[in-house]
Amino acid sequence: MENAERIEVTLVDQPYSNLVISPNNGLLSVTTGTLCEIRDLEKSTSRQLLKHDSNVVAAFFQSENRLVTVTENGEVSEFESGERGFEKKTSKRVTAFPVVCAFAQKSTYSSDDSKDLEIWLVVEKSATSSKDQKTYDVCVIGANGSFFKVLEIPSDCRKEQISIQNRVVSYAHNLDVHSIVLKEVDFSVIKETKFTAKDGGHEGGPPHEIEHLASNGNYLVAAISDGRILQWSNLRSAGVSDTHHRIHWHKVGIHVAVTQFGNVLSAGAECVLARHSKGQKEPTKLPRLAAPVTGLVLSDDSSTCALVMEDNSIHTVLLATMAIKSLVSTLEYCPRSLNTVFCRLGLLYFEKTQSGMLDPLRPRDIVMNGKPGHIQWFDAATAYTLSKMHVTLENTIDGDMSSRGIKCAFRDVLTVAFTQKLVATIEKFVNFDGENHLRFWKRKGNATDTALVASIAVPKDVVMVATCQTPAASRFVNTIITASTSGTLSVWDYTEKEVREDMERSRNWQETEIRDISMIQADGKFVSAHGQHAVLWSVKNMKIIDVLSCDDDILKVSFAADERHLIISTKKGVICWDTLCLLVVWRIQQRVGIHVGYTGCYAFDGPQVMKFDAESGRVLETLQFSTPVEELIVVEKRQNAIVYVAKTAKGILCNRPRNIKKSGKSATIDLKTPFAQLARQNSSSTTTPKSTSSSGDQQFVRQPRPEAARLFSGPVYQLPPISFIAPLFIEKSLLPSPVRS
Repeated sequence: MENAERIEVTLVDQPYSNLVISPNNGLLSVTTGTLCEIRDLEKSTSRQLLKHDSNVVAAFFQSENRLVTVTENGEVSEFESGERGFEKKTSKRVTAFPVVCAFAQKSTYSSDDSKDLEIWLVVEKSATSSKDQKTYDVCVIGANGSFFKVLEIPSDCRKEQISIQNRVVSYAHNLDVHSIVLKEVDFSVIKETKFTAKDGGHEGGPPHEIEHLASNGNYLVAAISDGRILQWSNLRSAGVSDTHHRIHWHKVGIHVAVTQFGNVLSAGAECVLARHSKGQKEPTKLPRLAAPVTGLVLSDDSSTCALVMEDNSIHTVLLATMAIKSLVSTLEYCPRSLNTVFCRLGLLYFEKTQSGMLDPLRPRDIVMNGKPGHIQWFDAATAYTLSKMHVTLENTIDGDMSSRGIKCAFRDVLTVAFTQKLVATIEKFVNFDGENHLRFWKRKGNATDTALVASIAVPKDVVMVATCQTPAASRFVNTIITASTSGTLSVWDYTEKEVREDMERSRNWQETEIRDISMIQADGKFVSAHGQHAVLWSVKNMKIIDVLSCDDDILKVSFAADERHLIISTKKGVICWDTLCLLVVWRIQQRVGIHVGYTGCYAFDGPQVMKFDAESGRVLETLQFSTPVEELIVVEKRQNAIVYVAKTAKGILCNRPRNIKKSGKSATIDLKTPFAQLARQNSSSTTTPKSTSSSGDQQFVRQPRPEAARLFSGPVYQLPPISFIAPLFIEKSLLPSPVRS
């Protein structure tokens, strides 16, 4: 069951698409998967989410207070603005077939102040037989709610290759552009024209095609994959049989839009917005945008342009001056980035002080890759990027053009580690076989105000970095460990002016590969995972303290908040190792992912997340996501307000209290798994002494440890400290007698 005090929110689902600007240029609607977001262009942090049952394919503003959305399952919904924002007024499913795309225009027979829209749908219908060619039906929803089919078009057209405006249906296939002019009254065909573009003489690679169509009034624009732009200026009367104008400024296919005055806007992989005006040979440019452009839309009055970037950011541009008007706050997420920092910063980022585990600089934010070469700090409750850090020090690079046989080499952040005064990053070359870069940064006053201290080229198998997370450990706070997958451990000494590698402390344990390393603890110990062995080191002299054989391949090693218990995740289970007494405290035979942070220890198996006690292994509480969890980060926004952020196949999800200002408690789900069997017994449950069933809740039973018994047979100076013996004795005394058959 789900706790009513907690909700699940999608932070990033699919890339933003289907932008539309309200008639008064005050609101922006953008869709991502099943969500339609309404954003205020004046208040960049104002956002409202409209949830749908299926993916949203289009959204239209009837006015600044009324919005219409269309989903792929044929549902047309109408929302109206009120005191609580936009609320659903009507919803109707108009077709049972999947909707490919939708278009809207003002009804011809309505007055200027009417709110009625004429909505056109392109519907995918199955062929009646195997011999019949599959086609799309172009249908229209009239102002009175009528729904009827107008014509058919080929089914191998993408939504970007279709444009319906001013009773003209245009679509592209390969290098052909078709234009069908319809009557105003009965939608019958007046004229149908066709144009075939020249191939352009490409050699090798995929054949060129027309990728995007855009129309406005009497203008039609087509963008070809080789960068050419074709424009027709007499669409309603002559279709595409009339003379066209050609522009060729881009090197690959781009996104296009045309104003009501015939000016063409184009943007794409070059990170440049270009405005092509009539009579001018060269376009007016807005260069070096934040990232490549993946979406472009115009306002009704052609005064404002909205751009969606590859990193999921949204910019609005004032076309009169070709200057950026505003930046809409979003959570930056680029599928082309490595997105590995998300997995590493659950424990790395938070410091330990006398009052508990926290980071005095950014205690409640999550760190993740942004666009290539950047990392970002974002708020999981609002899903906004709060600040960014440029790590690779390179200019904005072109977008992915592999579909045209062009690949761009760029650097991206692979992993990062933090202290109060230091940031250590490792960068990887993408689409190029080059060395990795290890950089050290001095933190000046906040998380993003940094200065580069050193940049060192390291082998490309150096992919792990660890720092000391405890400010009180002044002896090791400026010590950094790097590890390569081939097995080499390197120690670096950091100062505010330089960084030196201590070659005398470089180690390679038995020439075996390294799977993972832990953070450096206050007393200078850290752990490296080599296949099936966990090696405990002292960073002071890089001597081995002990080696633990886990009898299975190790996936991850992390120290608990007490800096004593090491949680080891393997392919078959989870092990807790007491690094003070060098004993295995408990072992679970269940493969789960783990996250160990300042808020506690967590295991995740499929969609279930379980918080467990590091010392005893008991499950303290559980919660459920809607989809299996791949990686997990847990932060505490306020006292007892725990926020779970999960990376899943459906995007990045957040499970948080409904009201973030109030503390919420997670519901405990009783599942028959090894971890759940360690949970505390429910007070309402009753047990009978005669019961022999082992399927119910059980208290934790420790595995036999002969090495523990031998501790008491030696001299007194070999006895473990009382701080270790007392909790075990008290716990054993409080446990009920085990049920025996």
